Amino acid sequence: MNVASEPLPLVAHHEAGHAVAAIVLKRQMFDDDREFPAFSSVSIYPEPGDGDYHGVVMGDAFYSAQGFTSKRKPIFEDDMDRYLERDGAIREIVMCLAGPFAESAFEGYLDPRDMAMNASDANEGSSDYADAKRIYGELRFLMPRRPGWRRIEDRTARLVLDHWSAIEALAAHLLVKHDLQFDEALTIVAPHLPPMPAATPPERHPQPA
Repeated sequence: MNVASEPLPLVAHHEAGHAVAAIVLKRQMFDDDREFPAFSSVSIYPEPGDGDYHGVVMGDAFYSAQGFTSKRKPIFEDDMDRYLERDGAIREIVMCLAGPFAESAFEGYLDPRDMAMNASDANEGSSDYADAKRIYGELRFLMPRRPGWRRIEDRTARLVLDHWSAIEALAAHLLVKHDLQFDEALTIVAPHLPPMPAATPPERHPQPA
């Protein structure tokens, strides 16, 4: 996920938004952060010649909500498979939008509607919005009625605001060390996230004498 050339603090918060959202959303699926890393690295780097910066969170290169298709029709084993793919697509959209939304919050837009409007205006045509809109369009392959775009924006705004201290902590480290591997980023943000739920031990049945 790339961000257009911008001043360094803005880029740091943008990329931190992507990274924190990826960690938070991955935790909804898995109870071990390191077994299934949310991304490989998060970086900000100078654009040669003009002094501005770009950023990137390295993870999956491409996501398609259509899944495997035959003659443009998705193939799913059952409805549960379809629902899981649908939820994954919506999480992917939120991760795309979290960077621009964190950028808006850094600029002082804290109302979800204002945050969404500023994020859209400032990032029109960016890869973040292009990817989010592409996946949103593909949701028609997964469900007869898509959730409203505004509902997804509101979910993104809540995620960014609820985890703002984690985003700020990661952005502060990016301003010092411009490249962080996943384990480094996780160590920074983990104290700012709710604790992981304790694993439920397997049920023990009494053995016959």
